[in-house]
Amino acid sequence: MNDWRLPEILKLLGLGAEIALRHYRSPRTELKSDRSLVTEADREIEALYAQAFDRPQEGSYLIGEETIGSRSEEYIRQAFRQLAWIVDPIDGTAPYAHHIPTWGISIGMMRRGVLEEGAVYLPITGELFLSEGERLLYAEGQSPALLADGPKLQPLPVRLRDFDDGGLIALTQNMARRGSFNLVNPVQALCTIVVPLTYLCLGRYLAVIGSIKLWDIAGALPILLKAGLKARLLMGRPLGLEVEAQTYDLDSESKKRWWLREVMVACGSEETMARVIQGIEKTE
Repeated sequence: MNDWRLPEILKLLGLGAEIALRHYRSPRTELKSDRSLVTEADREIEALYAQAFDRPQEGSYLIGEETIGSRSEEYIRQAFRQLAWIVDPIDGTAPYAHHIPTWGISIGMMRRGVLEEGAVYLPITGELFLSEGERLLYAEGQSPALLADGPKLQPLPVRLRDFDDGGLIALTQNMARRGSFNLVNPVQALCTIVVPLTYLCLGRYLAVIGSIKLWDIAGALPILLKAGLKARLLMGRPLGLEVEAQTYDLDSESKKRWWLREVMVACGSEETMARVIQGIEKTE
């Protein structure tokens, strides 16, 4: 597939969700080399998406969490020069593996190194977040079967939330383990990024803070930025849609390849950004 065709994206999200839900009650798990969990469902979903997206002869490439390690450097170079689909088959594998509902499926489309479109589906709540050009779309209560039939989409009800001491702040696992945060706000470490980033658009979270890999954010970031929310790296560099070496570690020899180079902060306003950053005491 070499373009963003919404009916096909919806169908793939639904098929991926059906696989995930089929394994959900008793998923088979193992630990990867970085000691993170992977399930049989992760691999099945990525294999499904490879059938649609991994077509180099058509100028279409796949950058996926579970298969990127097997790609040649030439494949990756061509992916950045042409069209690449960046997928996270299950973002939130740890909660998924423990039958906790904070997980989702993410698809991002990158053309010549720039993220253009994104989609996130949260199968347990049936919530769907989509971009299509300048349009942002949303649905809730949508079963996987309904996605293929054409869900009832509405404009994404964006809420740009101002700072308040009671606003909930989401932290990634790395931030929770190695950082220090001193504001009075309640915090959550959910083991997923697509849930708080999409919910940030709805005003359910005040901010999201943490260390993130490319495929964690590729589906949600186009939605987030098109909605008018703010994202930046901790030391000041704005986080845009360009996947470039100044923002992401793309070095093939690096142990941190595919990670953002610094902690990311995302929120609804510059005022909130400044207040939240003041609360981050240290990170490693």
